[in-house]
Amino acid sequence: MRTKGIPIQQLLLALALLAGVCWNLARAGELRGVTVDTGATGTRAEIQLDREVEYRLIPLSSPERLAVDLPGVALRKGLALPSGGGLVRAVRSGHPVPGTTRIVFDLSDKVAALRPRFEPGGNGPRLVLEWPGDGAAAAATPTTAAPAATDPLAILTQGAVTGAQAPEVAPQPAKAPEVLPQPAVMRPLVIAIDAGHGGQDPGSRGPSGTREKDVALAIAKELARQVDATPGMKAYLTRDSDYYIPLNQRARKASAAGADIFLSIHADAWTSPSAKGAGVFVLSTRGASSQRARWLADKENASDIIGGAVPAGKNGDAVLTSVLLDLTQSGNLKASEDAASHILGQLATVGNMHKNHIERANLAVLRTSDKMPAMLVETGFISNPSEEKKLRDPVFQRRLASAILEGVDRYFSRQSPPGTLYALRAEAARSARQGGSP
Repeated sequence: MRTKGIPIQQLLLALALLAGVCWNLARAGELRGVTVDTGATGTRAEIQLDREVEYRLIPLSSPERLAVDLPGVALRKGLALPSGGGLVRAVRSGHPVPGTTRIVFDLSDKVAALRPRFEPGGNGPRLVLEWPGDGAAAAATPTTAAPAATDPLAILTQGAVTGAQAPEVAPQPAKAPEVLPQPAVMRPLVIAIDAGHGGQDPGSRGPSGTREKDVALAIAKELARQVDATPGMKAYLTRDSDYYIPLNQRARKASAAGADIFLSIHADAWTSPSAKGAGVFVLSTRGASSQRARWLADKENASDIIGGAVPAGKNGDAVLTSVLLDLTQSGNLKASEDAASHILGQLATVGNMHKNHIERANLAVLRTSDKMPAMLVETGFISNPSEEKKLRDPVFQRRLASAILEGVDRYFSRQSPPGTLYALRAEAARSARQGGSP
């Protein structure tokens, strides 16, 4: 059978192809925005989408770039890309092949991005890319160099170029050899400070409506300020504003930043408003040390469900046994207990302690901290009206931060990592003692 000279098979094929195109267009994703921010945690980029989609990362060097390919995604009409910020010098877009949108982040230094993740947002999910480091240092990096004209990604994102000029090498930021303090191996202790909860996960609420996530962030920022003012120390905040980070990513971010210790800051809650006092928890290999510790672990571990990182009914317990085994073999649990005991002792000088000893619980936020001492610090009971009022007070927040810092200082004065100012001080003290002995 033929229709006006066209074979019916060809007509059916054309109709099928047209239907496929229409179906693909109907399912095409939309890229709604790109943002770049920099702060104490490093540089953070968010690609805002209408739904979660497949993506592919393409890291490139000379100059440093990271391309993100999004098949089946179209740019929203009239979308303006940010100029950059922090480690990101510029942001470009293009279409390497029909139907695929490419976002290119031009970088000022060779820093590997953390594992990307989707986070829920008010206008759709966001694909989050983070480059750890000192945000202030990244912001000071020269940003005037443009990608080379014959950069293959530039060809795809900005169109073809004419001429056969050789590719230029982007100028590199000033390197450390000229500016490092003496001795050249000296480095600061990196104190990782994790403000609990955040974003869509408010944590516990006080009788007056105070949210745990806000108190934790305020104390974390104050502690970071005091750490940065201490010679030989440098703070690293896992978050410096109101957004959620999956529990298993917090200590990993700290490890990627070279942290020497991990402190997760929280404000406790209990069913009775009379419960009061600060406390310090470390990871347990043998269950919780008390009913409260078990309850706390259940509450804090549920954050990923509230924050949208883990669907209800699923968790990461499958990897716990091997992680705990590694921690036990490395002696990291003992180091955590040692550091926690110093912090616990200093918190006792500020106010009430709920317990006069370290507590232990199976806390998900501490499970991936296998390279450094780690603990969860409960700064007080937000469910207690009197302590809720204190936890909101900037003066009390400063006292809490000062006590935590004093505990950290005492721990590292006795356990000094090589190549740090603290190790140099310890060596000088030993030499002085030996030189003065008969």
